[in-house]
Amino acid sequence: MKGIESVLLDSSFCIRLLKSDADFHQNTVDYFEYFLENGIEMYLSTIVVSEYAVGDNPDNLLSLNSFRLLEFDYADAKFAGQFLAILRSLGKFGDFGDRKVVINDIKLFSQIHNRNIDAFVTKDRKSLSKIIKPLSDSQNLNFEFIDLSIPLNDKLGRLF
Repeated sequence: MKGIESVLLDSSFCIRLLKSDADFHQNTVDYFEYFLENGIEMYLSTIVVSEYAVGDNPDNLLSLNSFRLLEFDYADAKFAGQFLAILRSLGKFGDFGDRKVVINDIKLFSQIHNRNIDAFVTKDRKSLSKIIKPLSDSQNLNFEFIDLSIPLNDKLGRLF
């Protein structure tokens, strides 16, 4: 993971970090410790905070004092709308009728793009082919995708 100085955390990361019986908990802890040890800035979007708050008090996350809170702002919103319009034109998203719905993943990717964040860590592999790849091809959306199901040592190519 050379060249990574910043990472945006998905709600799946946050849940697995604090829930010891969750699948991939140890992988998440290993990544968390790696980010801390290597001075990688960990961003926690207010969008992720809202998702996390459905199942647990987000103050539990913030009590770790390890994350930089990232608010969803006007520039992020502009990119999110553009990204969804592109995905719809490519047939990657259906029509929501009169409602103009922008899903949270697209909002997160707009924050990555707008803020030049280097990586995204998640358990959600579906977004890779459905959202990230088409936007990478058409909008130069470029960041490292870190899959929590892959242990840190495997990601780093370590044998131990």
